[in-house]
Amino acid sequence: MWQELHHQLAEEEGLPFTVFGVMADRHLSDALPWIEAAAASYPIVIDTHHRVPELYNMFNVPTIVWIDEEGRIVRPNDVAVMNPRGAKLVGVDPGAYRDRVRAWARGEAPALSSEERARALMRDRLPAPEEQQARAEFALGQWLWEHGRGEAAARHFESAAELAPGDIMIQRGTMRMRSMDPMADYGPIAQGIAKRGFRLYRPIRE
Repeated sequence: MWQELHHQLAEEEGLPFTVFGVMADRHLSDALPWIEAAAASYPIVIDTHHRVPELYNMFNVPTIVWIDEEGRIVRPNDVAVMNPRGAKLVGVDPGAYRDRVRAWARGEAPALSSEERARALMRDRLPAPEEQQARAEFALGQWLWEHGRGEAAARHFESAAELAPGDIMIQRGTMRMRSMDPMADYGPIAQGIAKRGFRLYRPIRE
């Protein structure tokens, strides 16, 4: 999806538009196969310390932030998945989403119905104190893991999950550091999060 949009809007039409990909992974080796498979002509960086999710208060992947040419967030923390199974799970029509991106990039339609709507969404997505504490626990746990103190790290990862049970970025982002498979072992974690009343995805409905 994103390579298609970048190629069409930036490379063919010459619009001031680019896709900028960020992968929150433990190591380059974890992300590289996905980057190579994408064969993207747009930049992709690897965020090994989850700074982008922390700064933008992202709680799951994929998360999409629309930023205009002046650096303003005009559509915060949105969700869209292009494969049929994922699109059904999220409840966002991939074709309609691509059309919305094109219309915005071409200046034919705003990213949202109003700037006030964007500000309200950003206020809704501000982290609560316990979520901020959870990110601190995650960061400490990662530091300990990187320095060979896996058991101590696991305790902080568990504390982070308890403080922010709906933050999938934290729970899934620590799985490799807890000797778990982020794909094969994710199902039970997602089910547990949903049973506690947290939404796995929160797309913007407009």
